[in-house]
Amino acid sequence: MSLLINYLLPAFVLFAFGIVEIFWSFLTKENRHFSYIAILGGILAFILLLLNIDEHYSNGVFIFDSAGTILSLLFVFLMVVIAFSTFRFNYSHPEIFYSLLLISTGSMVLAVYSSNLISIFVTFEASSMATYILASYPKSRKTLEASMKFFVIGALSSSIIIFGISFYYISTSTFSLGYTSGSSLYLLSLIFLMVGFGFKLSLFPFHSWAIDTYTGSRSPVSALLSTSSKLMALAIMIRIFIFTFDKGLSGYVQLFFIIISIFTMTYGNVTALVQRDVKRMLAYSSVANAGYLSLVFTILPGSGPELALAAIIIFSIAYILMKGGSFIAMENFEDKGTRIEDLSGLGKKRPLLALSFTILLFSLAGIPPTMGFMGKYFLFLSLIEGNLWWLAIIAVLNSAISVYYYFRVVMYMYWKNSDKQISGNAYIDYAVFSLSILTLVLGILIPVIIGSFYNIWGMIP
Repeated sequence: MSLLINYLLPAFVLFAFGIVEIFWSFLTKENRHFSYIAILGGILAFILLLLNIDEHYSNGVFIFDSAGTILSLLFVFLMVVIAFSTFRFNYSHPEIFYSLLLISTGSMVLAVYSSNLISIFVTFEASSMATYILASYPKSRKTLEASMKFFVIGALSSSIIIFGISFYYISTSTFSLGYTSGSSLYLLSLIFLMVGFGFKLSLFPFHSWAIDTYTGSRSPVSALLSTSSKLMALAIMIRIFIFTFDKGLSGYVQLFFIIISIFTMTYGNVTALVQRDVKRMLAYSSVANAGYLSLVFTILPGSGPELALAAIIIFSIAYILMKGGSFIAMENFEDKGTRIEDLSGLGKKRPLLALSFTILLFSLAGIPPTMGFMGKYFLFLSLIEGNLWWLAIIAVLNSAISVYYYFRVVMYMYWKNSDKQISGNAYIDYAVFSLSILTLVLGILIPVIIGSFYNIWGMIP
């Protein structure tokens, strides 16, 4: 029990700082400085406790492995960037925003370590409830509408997941992952879980809520929802559908995700082509990226899943950097419009922001030597190794489509002129610049350190 507590402490520290911040707000009127202290204190304590964990551990409810640790660090890193980029914003009651940010991140950390359907559901819903409120912050008609749509679809998907969990328990007599059954109820449980988490991952045709929510929420919140929340759902689905399902059903699971990934990639990219609102375009490209992420489920066990799982880790790191940074950059335009024309002349008016945003867009398009290119390269390579070369061709063509609408934004920033003034926030500029530099540096270094990612899940027999 004491060993388990040691592993849970990093996440509990984030909860503790979030709760303390809320209670502190009842005692004082000016809470902004304490919010900064709570964020920094939670981060430092989390990292120190996480570094103290140096061994693989499993107790049937949680599995603490390298992949979960990497995702946890990514979640905390994005939380730091979001907190930094919003330090100078005049949000009312900032302690609520930062407290929910801490609690949501702590829940995500526990969710990616969970290997029991009850712990998965509880931690997943804890994170979702925090993000429902974050989506409405700061309160406005636009953010409230986005939050309400998010909440309604979230409640629907949660009910579907509950059905899947109940059928799983009836067919296997346990909530722990790793058990299979040949009954029809077991198959039904997988279908419900696929659909439920498909909503969370914004796979086609369960994606419509994501477009309105990402567009309507403030950009830092959109960055959190489109990256950390999505990767949390992906990690849970990998636990369930790669390491749990009956090998006799593997062909059906593969076929399902092949169809879903093709439709998700194609729909997201084709629809993004006609968008004039940059933030909405990023939302549709996020759907397309969900299609790329779901490609990992098309690799059957025994057909090279080690490379596919390592590629997903690499792509996840790239995705956090490039998609999170792109949404955060759009916060500069929230109050004056996020249409592509509103970015005209950005290269001259805000050269640092324009350069950083360009690097992130190049990474999203898969242009070398960015991290986005390396993530797609290894992901597509894993498809070829798994004898799915034709699916790799479809994915490459989809990636080629995305080049057009990403480059169109760059063209407006550097080749179009506008008299509209673009006010800025230095914190946003520095945050986006840091993410763009990391995207470049890691893209160059990742081939050197790829060996440390190979078979990183530590769960392949």
